[in-house]
Amino acid sequence: MGTVPQEISASDKAKFANVVLSKNTEILDEVVVVGYGTQSSKLVTTSISKVKLDDIDQANDYNPIKMLQGRVPGVNISNSSGTPGATPNIQVRGVGSINGGSKPLYVVDGIPAESYPNINPSDIESIEVLKDASAAAIYGSRANSGVVIITTKSGKSGMTKIDVSGRIGFGKLAKDIEMANAIEYANAMQAAIDNYNVQMGQNVQFYMPSVIEETDWMKMITRETTETATGSISISGGNDATNFYASFGANRQEGFIETSAFKQYNLRTKISHKINRIFKLNINLAGAASEYNQVEESSTSLKVLRTAREVQPWYGAYDADGSYKKNGVEIVRHNPLMLINEEKWTLKKYHLSGVFNLEITPFEGFKWTPQASLYTILDNTTKKLTERHDARKNNSGWGAVSEQKDQSFRYVIDNVFTYNNSADRLIYSVMAGHSFERYTYNKFGARSDNYANDAYPSSSFDLINLSTNIFPGDISYTGYSLESYFGRVALNWDNRYIVNASLRCDGSSRFSKGSRYGYFPSVSFAWRATEEAFFPKDAIVNDAKLRLSWGKTGSMAGVGNFAALSLIGAGGASYNESAGFLISQDARSLTWEKANQYNIGVDVEFFNQRMSFTGDVFLQRTTDLLYSKPVNSTTGYTSISSNIGTLENRGVELALTGKILTGDFKWTLSGNISFVKNKLVKLIDGSDIILMGAANDKVGGNMHALIIGQPLSTYYMLRMDGIYQRDDEVPAKLYAKGVRAGDVRYYDYNGDGDISEADRMNVGKASPDWYGGITSTCSWRGFDLNIFGQFSYGGKIMAGWRGVGSEGTEHMGSSFSSIKVHDATEQVVQFYNISKAAATTYWRGEGTSNTMPRMIYGNGVHQGYTNGNGYNGQTSTRFLEDGSYFKIKSVTLGYTLPGDLLRKLSIDNLRVYMTVDNLLCFTKYSGYDPEASYTADPSSTGYGSDFGLQPIMRTFIWGLNLTF
Repeated sequence: MGTVPQEISASDKAKFANVVLSKNTEILDEVVVVGYGTQSSKLVTTSISKVKLDDIDQANDYNPIKMLQGRVPGVNISNSSGTPGATPNIQVRGVGSINGGSKPLYVVDGIPAESYPNINPSDIESIEVLKDASAAAIYGSRANSGVVIITTKSGKSGMTKIDVSGRIGFGKLAKDIEMANAIEYANAMQAAIDNYNVQMGQNVQFYMPSVIEETDWMKMITRETTETATGSISISGGNDATNFYASFGANRQEGFIETSAFKQYNLRTKISHKINRIFKLNINLAGAASEYNQVEESSTSLKVLRTAREVQPWYGAYDADGSYKKNGVEIVRHNPLMLINEEKWTLKKYHLSGVFNLEITPFEGFKWTPQASLYTILDNTTKKLTERHDARKNNSGWGAVSEQKDQSFRYVIDNVFTYNNSADRLIYSVMAGHSFERYTYNKFGARSDNYANDAYPSSSFDLINLSTNIFPGDISYTGYSLESYFGRVALNWDNRYIVNASLRCDGSSRFSKGSRYGYFPSVSFAWRATEEAFFPKDAIVNDAKLRLSWGKTGSMAGVGNFAALSLIGAGGASYNESAGFLISQDARSLTWEKANQYNIGVDVEFFNQRMSFTGDVFLQRTTDLLYSKPVNSTTGYTSISSNIGTLENRGVELALTGKILTGDFKWTLSGNISFVKNKLVKLIDGSDIILMGAANDKVGGNMHALIIGQPLSTYYMLRMDGIYQRDDEVPAKLYAKGVRAGDVRYYDYNGDGDISEADRMNVGKASPDWYGGITSTCSWRGFDLNIFGQFSYGGKIMAGWRGVGSEGTEHMGSSFSSIKVHDATEQVVQFYNISKAAATTYWRGEGTSNTMPRMIYGNGVHQGYTNGNGYNGQTSTRFLEDGSYFKIKSVTLGYTLPGDLLRKLSIDNLRVYMTVDNLLCFTKYSGYDPEASYTADPSSTGYGSDFGLQPIMRTFIWGLNLTF
């Protein structure tokens, strides 16, 4: 296989004794994993992108999915934050669901998982992304959002090889959010009081402490330089009977916040042994141990960096007796230094997996592969508030000592049968299989409160049962089963016409018996035009393939594991809108989310394979969208899971690679760009719009809406049209509510002369219009230079850190607290701090600003605007920014030592390199990073919002790769 046939006469003994078959490059090509099998890339009929991690610059990433960013057309990957160990947001061909989830299915060496895999990237041979439904349909009910197949390395016959790699990096803040100093803060807040007194006819006095302690709270709790370190070692080899691969990897990463950090250790062992002609045994064992040193930043309200930005800059962290300044006594927020020093919060995760299969080949062309896969994750979260924490004895809900143990276990039993044969010029293969999967998830936690400070029993014992007040944590059990039958037929006529067809049937325990099974077919066709006799053999085009495909995939992610059962529980709103016992929703009316996708693609190679082009056009329509639809509380529920409508994604993907120079100096340039449009086609109940999310003022209330004809990520809010410059510009109704010159001018959508919820409108979307990446690789006499850039255009981002909701750095006098101070006999009003931009550019009179409103003490100035920051802080485009950007993500300069020198040292290869990661970002966005999004869930209120969490650092790296 993979060679050119030769015919030699039996009488020609000289030639017969020295037959060497030459390679047929048309057949023997790169192999692509397609799900329960492999195919030659030349014969692939669907849209699949393959990345070999050894061929790309890994920069500062230990996360393999992050390494795909900007390198795979149709795959949009963004980093949610620079929090150590944070996982990226990933979407394949746009947002494909609301509640049903938009994360792809991950398959690691045959083990399917919806969660993110913790893998040493040095162990990965390749990553294939199945993008169109025809490629992904073989995974059926979990493939609506694409499939990411990760194949790890295996040993090869030959001499034993040892690979060693390591790197160390030092990070610096790439972009800062500057806060007002004490003088700027004092001047701005005095202006807020003065404006209030003038408008309200009051004589409020602004309190200033007698002693000013200029404090930069951000610098106090953050690192000036962060450190990262990564190391990996592997050993591999084998012979004709047995191959082996074993590896160990370690990664350490410090966060921007002083106490935040992440560590991960990986082990992997793979053994393949050919028992005899019929039987071959494969064993793949892997383990990962991770430790996250966490800080308060996951809550919508309590975030360390947000707190540090908002505490007044004229107080220090400590009182005269050395104790922490406390929330409500001089400072308006929890002491940020206390939050990081006196909260010991650790998450330890342990991943264990095992794959055992036997390849049984009783006769040529036929193979039966029974396989058992096991995968378990244990999470152990411990949190302690020390005696110096001001919340531990005052609030029973905090949990002075708490522990949570969560364990998931998954096993999969597969039986796959394949048969390959040929007849004349027809090559065909048939695959059929059965799979059974069982998943369980147990959660158990407890916490204890109200330890007496400095008295026995002390929480320093770290024992929950020493307290007199013990409470349950999160205690629950869930699980599901999935049984599947699947098959595929592949036909190849003379390497010209290729047809693939597949069918999968999934039965899920999440659905009731009447709708438990779903069927997911696909068919695809490819025509290799260059194999036709009429195609010129000396043409500029060396290889050309046209692909056509259709497939159906599904999703059950939005359905609860026990949704098919009617359960009795407490809660609801069925007793005069009060809680009581209720019967949970019966899921018999629910069905799978189903996506039909059509794809047309071309793959072309030019100029003796020096240039290659791939293009795809796709249309995906998802029906029976799952969503927690708001309903009248008299029904006994506030929301009900429903199949509500239809969603459409359409797009174009283009990728081009060219070997510009191929001599002593080599230069390869590659790039890709993707255009994706997403819109809601219909809602089944006839509605034109549904507001999304809860009205939580910490995240700005309802920022998104489901609107017919618009993207799922549509922002639905007030539109800011500038600042009123004179009082006579203010409409009468608004003037009566206290709006004056210097306040925000909102667009009056309904034209009634007032500003209310009825004036919200479509003002943009979180998802980009287009995105992609570009890579330049040069090499010359052992030196190599890699420059990688990544871009995104058209998406908008809600800068929540600036002031969406009741807090933020641009509240302009509307966020304040009444607190106690040591040098006053009664409580005084103190304002949260604001940004330097707000403190120095706010409106001071006609023509001074059309973007930053006036400073005004927000104590009842504006009537009828109680949500969040009052009138000027309404959820609006004031905080909505352009999220477009172009990044030079990494620049790497490497040098590989000459082979003659290395052979004397018994070394096969030695490369040293230097990298700058996150080098430059060209953007209009004012925050840390335009990639940031609080959540990747399009049904969440915080989707597309940036709360200014830990930023991604600009990191300088030194590393080496050694093989011997």
